[in-house]
Amino acid sequence: MDATQPASAGRLADFPPTTAGNDVKLLQQSLEDQKAKAADYYDQLLRLKAEFDNYRRRVEKEKSEARAWGKQDVIMPLLSLVDVFEQAMAQAEKATDAKQVAVGLEFLHKNFSGFLKSEGLAPIETVGKPFDPHQAEAVEQVEVDDGQVGQVLSELQKGYSFQGRVIRPARVRVGVAKQPVTEEKD
Repeated sequence: MDATQPASAGRLADFPPTTAGNDVKLLQQSLEDQKAKAADYYDQLLRLKAEFDNYRRRVEKEKSEARAWGKQDVIMPLLSLVDVFEQAMAQAEKATDAKQVAVGLEFLHKNFSGFLKSEGLAPIETVGKPFDPHQAEAVEQVEVDDGQVGQVLSELQKGYSFQGRVIRPARVRVGVAKQPVTEEKD
């Protein structure tokens, strides 16, 4: 040995024995572990997807059933109105006076309007008020004096709101300023 080289240089006994075989085995084991983890994650993913699909189907079915039961809650009170209507029709057949028929129809209208009000439906009052395009649709304009310009003069079709939200705007006649008459010269 050379005096300039350290004494430990060149001694292989100081390093742990490593072989390419041990490295390959460690890498293969690590790869197998990672494959097993990946397979486990994929299996979990498939199960979660299936659970979510089942949940979505169940929620859709529950929504459909809730709509059906909600309709039943509306239809049940309508049955009493049907009874009143049938009674009114039977009385109309027997009636000798048109006034009796009118009274029966008024009673039916009152019951039906009460039912709609109890469900949250309310008529929109527009006549005599300033025109509001959020609550009414102007379908006709009538020339009027200055005091009625921009006012709703009459309703052609009632508007309704449901729980404070307009579901059908009223169709109305609105007053507009008179156009000045111009004479044509010959």
